[in-house]
Amino acid sequence: MKERNESLDCLKGIAILLVMFGHVQVHNHMTDPYLYDVIKSIQMPMFFLISGYLAGTGKKITNLEQYRKKIGRRAVAYLLPFFSWLVVQHMTYVPQALRTVLFQLDYGLWFLMALFLFTVLCYTAQLLETVTEKEIAFWAVWLTGCCVILVSYLAGVTFLSPSILIIYLPYYTVAYFVGRHREFVETYAPASMQRWIAGLCAVVFLVMVVMLDLVTVTGIGMLGVQTAASFLGCFWLIRMVLDWKTCELKRKLSKLGTYTLEIYVIHYQFATVLNPDKTAYAFWSVEGLLYAAAAFVAMSVITGALIYIIDYVKPLRFLLFGKSEKRSGMENRST
Repeated sequence: MKERNESLDCLKGIAILLVMFGHVQVHNHMTDPYLYDVIKSIQMPMFFLISGYLAGTGKKITNLEQYRKKIGRRAVAYLLPFFSWLVVQHMTYVPQALRTVLFQLDYGLWFLMALFLFTVLCYTAQLLETVTEKEIAFWAVWLTGCCVILVSYLAGVTFLSPSILIIYLPYYTVAYFVGRHREFVETYAPASMQRWIAGLCAVVFLVMVVMLDLVTVTGIGMLGVQTAASFLGCFWLIRMVLDWKTCELKRKLSKLGTYTLEIYVIHYQFATVLNPDKTAYAFWSVEGLLYAAAAFVAMSVITGALIYIIDYVKPLRFLLFGKSEKRSGMENRST
């Protein structure tokens, strides 16, 4: 379990680095058709894969009281930062911002709301499974929830952005199944087989990156292609990290992976701190690469400093990070 947790944290560390560099590109209008396709295909799908896997391997809901307590804790962990940062960023027009974000989640910290909704659906399904004592009850509730989201998306509903939720549901669903049935997966897909498959996945993924647009969603068909590419890229990365023996770099990435929430809610606000004039740079140029590296370093330093400061102010830590303990006492917690 120690090694597995280190690998999961390492994957989170890699994913948040991709998120950070992706935002340097996006906010500075420097996206390219290759590197950004790789980043976009892996960054957020990886987080939902890890979240679904942890939900599948974790302790299941067994009664209504436990259900209420867990939902309450998740509301504090996810929704409190979601709404707190909305207020901080839009102090002069909070009501308008609130109306906007409820119908357009990516106006705010959409990942936190999406993860909360998936978690509520997952816990509800687990509660119904407890009542019936049959796993099929879980999947009946879960898939019904998925269908409701899909129908809402197809019907053009915008409340809570089903257009975003439908993109990431497959990752959470598949990972939950794998986490819950690890023995089944390990029996029929042993590590040696997974390594061969991962190598093939990497080749196909890179071909898709070069040949296709893996960023712009133009319809259900293209969404399916992009989802397939994300699964291929993520599986290759997961298998690589699982086979990566513990070393100083892996430990550092694992350490970084324990700060993903804090980094996620802060970093992007400083992606253009070195570019107040909004100068346009060509990414694949000496000037563009140097600027991107400098912008990434500056954003990282400011983000780290703010995390350090907020962590020592209990009310701010609770409101902005949804956490009551200092990081020194939480470094081994999974998020």
